[in-house]
Amino acid sequence: MTTPRFADVHVTDVDRVDVQLPQTVHLDHVPTAPFAFHTHRVTRGPLGVEETRGTDGIHLRLPDRPSYQVGLPVHGPLHAEHRGTELDLGPGRAAVFSPWPETTVATGDRFDMLMVDVGSAALEDMLEALLGRTVPRPLRLLSSMTVDTAAGRTWAGTVRLVADATADASSVLANPISAEPLQDTLLVRLLLAADHPHRDALDERVPTWGPRAVRRCVEYIEDHPERPLTLAGLAADAGLSVRALEGCWLRHRDVRPGHDVGRVRLGRAHRELQFYRPGETTVTEVARSWGFRPQPFVAAYGTRFGRSPGQTLRGPAFS
Repeated sequence: MTTPRFADVHVTDVDRVDVQLPQTVHLDHVPTAPFAFHTHRVTRGPLGVEETRGTDGIHLRLPDRPSYQVGLPVHGPLHAEHRGTELDLGPGRAAVFSPWPETTVATGDRFDMLMVDVGSAALEDMLEALLGRTVPRPLRLLSSMTVDTAAGRTWAGTVRLVADATADASSVLANPISAEPLQDTLLVRLLLAADHPHRDALDERVPTWGPRAVRRCVEYIEDHPERPLTLAGLAADAGLSVRALEGCWLRHRDVRPGHDVGRVRLGRAHRELQFYRPGETTVTEVARSWGFRPQPFVAAYGTRFGRSPGQTLRGPAFS
């Protein structure tokens, strides 16, 4: 089990900027009051998401490590130098850095940017799981990508979900049954949004088989809903690629695998709400223990059971 790590740096004292800023960050000019620099980093396993914003422009030197890094401007321009190439980007387009030393990023004043760090082995493993075959390594990603497409917006939304996670013990990243599928989702959506030599192959049709493999997976989900159930893990157990398993699922059940995972877990959450009394648990605790975010849980529960989870917890008189 991988535990998420959180790190925050908040600097507002102009006189202490030199000692409080991270060593990889350098200001473009002498700061003047009012000054603010803030960074919030979330790391879990091979993935890291960091949001940095400030009043004064900075130069950021990216660490040299075996990972792909994506710089996404939220507000203000971003200039990057990577492998001898210079990139000028604004909101709607992201810089993509392959594992390479001496990459620098520069911002303007009053900036806000997201940096996504993805372990190279994790991304390449996911691509192989999607395709069901080996691919040459390292994966060659183009140096920039748009986030104004449907795939780009979906990926950016997943990044935002991770970036907004906090050190609260009930964070979506603290529970493996929600964190591990979320990690896989971020990897898959990056591969669908970025440009690389295998991008077209991800859109090709795949052959599908009979229902036996899907039936075994559904039985496993029903028997072990408390485990981290990732599509890549289910596909590996079935001996299929991720895309082949998903195609089989759609063919034989008319839904995606995540629908069945959510269906079974929603049923288990319903049982818990029936079992406990008010004061022994809360709707939020039950939702998060089964990998749901509270608001979507309430909506899904109401649609399926015709009442709110709070009514179920309070007992038959409120149902």
